[in-house]
Amino acid sequence: MRSKTKKKTTTDASFVFKGTVKRPRASNVEQAEVSDRTAIVTVDEVIEAPRNLSGYKGQAITVELSGKCKVKTGDRLIFNAISWLFGDGIAVRSLFEEADKTASHRENVAQQNDQQLRKHFDNADLVVSGKVIEVRLPQSTSTRSKGSASTMTTRVSEHDPKWREAVIEVDKVHKGSAAKKRVVVRFPASTDVAWRRAPKFEAGQQGYFMLHKPSEDDAPTIKTQSRRKGSSKSPGGGLKEAYVVRDPNDFESFSEPGRIKSLIEPD
Repeated sequence: MRSKTKKKTTTDASFVFKGTVKRPRASNVEQAEVSDRTAIVTVDEVIEAPRNLSGYKGQAITVELSGKCKVKTGDRLIFNAISWLFGDGIAVRSLFEEADKTASHRENVAQQNDQQLRKHFDNADLVVSGKVIEVRLPQSTSTRSKGSASTMTTRVSEHDPKWREAVIEVDKVHKGSAAKKRVVVRFPASTDVAWRRAPKFEAGQQGYFMLHKPSEDDAPTIKTQSRRKGSSKSPGGGLKEAYVVRDPNDFESFSEPGRIKSLIEPD
């Protein structure tokens, strides 16, 4: 009576790792013949491994796939594998592949963030690149005449935004139009939980600015009231003359990865 060879299962896997498919139908080990089931895979994270395979994180290895699923360049999977060949590189046999749910979640979050950024860009009234040359108290409060009516009201609460003004010297206009080379932007200087993620500006900062006209939510805290004629002629003194930033996506430094830049100058 012939004995039956026991079929390998996922529980037999000795080398379990998260990997990214670099090149399907390929091999970087001479002894591993290229076929529909071979692929070069970058080891992103070692989950379980014998001592001789534990140091392969970050390296590209050859994987003979189980054939249970089709793969393409960029796929991120968890490979349940066993040793196969050692030569000028290593090759392993995958008993089973499964989706890397952590990677899928990260990709979904990144996609949602990109969609939100695009929507925010589309809703912006003005997008410019330039440099902050001055940060000051709102002009409507600091330049009022003695005896004139108060020119700014501040909602009294523990969430007071503590509005400040940043004067931006515009280098380029990427969306909308700016009549002057300088624009005034009001931003919440408060570090309160309600405002801590909003951009905080300092003189010398350079980057991309997505600017918005004040919304109904902003109006009660930065509303310019009636003032004596000629009491203030400073640019940005009135509510209609200034822009507002309050979202973390409203500013991106030139030194940052370039998410706003990618919208302005797509590849």
